[in-house]
Amino acid sequence: MQEVSADNAPVSKVKLPWHRTVVGKVAIFMLLGVIFAYLIGAMLGFTMVERSARDQWGREAQVNAQIVSATIRRIYTSVAVRTDSTGQVNQLVSARPIGDEDSVLSTGFSPIDVLALASAQTRHNVWLFAQSSSGTLTPVADAFNSAVGDIVFLDISELPKSLSANEFYVGFARIGKEEHFVSSLPIITPQGNLHGIVVSSIGLKSELYQVHRDLILKVVASLVLVLLATALLVSMLMKRLFKPVPRLIRALTHIAHNQTEHATPYTQRSDEIGCMAQAIEALRKKVAEREHLLEVKEQALRYQHLAHHDALTKLPNRVQFNDALQEAVMQVPDGTPFNVMIFDLDRFKTVNDTLGHAAGDALLVEASQRVQGLLEESDLVARLGGDEFSIIQHANRDALSEANQLARRLVEVLQEPFAIDGHEVRIGVSVGIALAPRDGTSSHTLLRSADVALYTAKEMGRGRYAVFSPEMTMGAKHHDT
Repeated sequence: MQEVSADNAPVSKVKLPWHRTVVGKVAIFMLLGVIFAYLIGAMLGFTMVERSARDQWGREAQVNAQIVSATIRRIYTSVAVRTDSTGQVNQLVSARPIGDEDSVLSTGFSPIDVLALASAQTRHNVWLFAQSSSGTLTPVADAFNSAVGDIVFLDISELPKSLSANEFYVGFARIGKEEHFVSSLPIITPQGNLHGIVVSSIGLKSELYQVHRDLILKVVASLVLVLLATALLVSMLMKRLFKPVPRLIRALTHIAHNQTEHATPYTQRSDEIGCMAQAIEALRKKVAEREHLLEVKEQALRYQHLAHHDALTKLPNRVQFNDALQEAVMQVPDGTPFNVMIFDLDRFKTVNDTLGHAAGDALLVEASQRVQGLLEESDLVARLGGDEFSIIQHANRDALSEANQLARRLVEVLQEPFAIDGHEVRIGVSVGIALAPRDGTSSHTLLRSADVALYTAKEMGRGRYAVFSPEMTMGAKHHDT
């Protein structure tokens, strides 16, 4: 929808996209701030949870290693342990391998039974690996009695390269096709050679991290709810705060299109909106005052134009002609000659009487246009009244020759037929010429001399021109110059 200004120009109501409005920008900025703060907090939270979980898993794996070592020592009484400074068992010491046929015969327990006892307390699987003759670790048994062929002790991904299988390890390891968080307890000889290792799990990696996934889902859900609530609150707040802005924009747009009749709203507010509204109102008053002054000036120019121009032909009138003549006379002492011509249309009264005043007016307009086409830019033609006209011709070299040439062309041009209201009209013109300063040094003298020359031209038979000479009088008859 468009409004129309005072000068009939459409005033468009511009509707900006939401993201380009002040409300939208502030809302987006605040939402981005909330997201950034929330993500930073979430990352710190995840890091702390991860670290806490890893510490907890490590402690649980160490406890499982203690349980497994205690269970093995109850069955295999010849097995000793080595501990660190904190009392944590980190190696089993046995002169004979654990889980071989001799150990089964001497204890009456198979490796599966021993591992099952340990698993019953840890509630997770326990594996026994033996050192082969080739130096690799091969599966012997596990507490859940899995098929030995399906158990492959694979890379302990977090095991440092400097750490060997003879050292106690807590961390992630892949056993078979699944990854567990385990404690790896080496079984060594008194001389330090490796018999094998006992691995106990505290759970699958996927199960342990399920808590993290649940936490992430809860965090994302919380973030979405927080963002929605923030967006709603910010939109409501910004809409309330910036509600006056569109109306103030419209007020400025109206001022730009010179529509200053309505006062600016919100000028009574004491905040920044009120200051803006007061500034817009001051601008409106200034624009209204300027428009009023422009109207007064235009009106004065119109009156001035009407006072100095003929309403019909739009030519300068007698007042302007007299002013121009006075100015030209004042420049004569500086050596600037000029010519004054007075002429009127022959047989104009006949046209006026036979075809009417409208035809007479049309004839005057067209005749004045023809005369204007003959003049130089510095010349002036004026309508003195009725069918009487006058010309100020500024001379370049030879004033008399230039006057004769212009007068001759006037006679020729105005003798050509006019087409008025479908009628062919023929008239003529009589021209009287006075040369300044030869024929006078005042406007009155020059006009009187030109008028005497005009009278002479008429007495000579009309349709001609005459240049003033001292022997001319209103009653004298002279030939064409």
